Amino acid sequence: MADKEAMLSGGQPGNKNREIYTLEVALDLFERAKDVLVADESIVTEALLTVKCKYALSLPISSYYYLRDEKFPLELEDYKKEINAILEDRVMKSKDIMAAGIAAMALKNKHKWKDQQDINQNITLPPQIKINFNE
Repeated sequence: MADKEAMLSGGQPGNKNREIYTLEVALDLFERAKDVLVADESIVTEALLTVKCKYALSLPISSYYYLRDEKFPLELEDYKKEINAILEDRVMKSKDIMAAGIAAMALKNKHKWKDQQDINQNITLPPQIKINFNE
C-alpha cells in the first residue's frame, strides 16, 4: 500500500520521503526557472535565481540544487549550461557590479574563467648539449 502511494505521489517504491519531483516535474520547473531568469535582467548570480524561484515557483533552494546536481544531473545538464551562459553574459556586461575585481572573481569562481599569462622563454644551450624529443 505504501509503495502504491509513493508511486502516485511521484516517489519511487520504498521512498520514505515520498518525493514529488518526477523528471517531468523537474524539467517543467527548470524551464520555468529559465523563464524567470530571462524575464528579470537584474539576476546576475545563481544564488539570486534560486531565491527568485523559491517565491515565483514555490521551489525550495535546496530542492533546486538537489534536482540539478543529484537527482537529474544528466537530464538537467542543458538547463544548467544555458542558465550559466546567461548569468556569465550578464556578469560580463553588468554595470551594477561596482568593482571590476568582483566581476572577475565571479567569472573565475562560478564560470571557470582563468587568468592567462603568455610567457615567451628563449633558452640558449651550450653547443655540447643536444636534446632530441623524437626518441
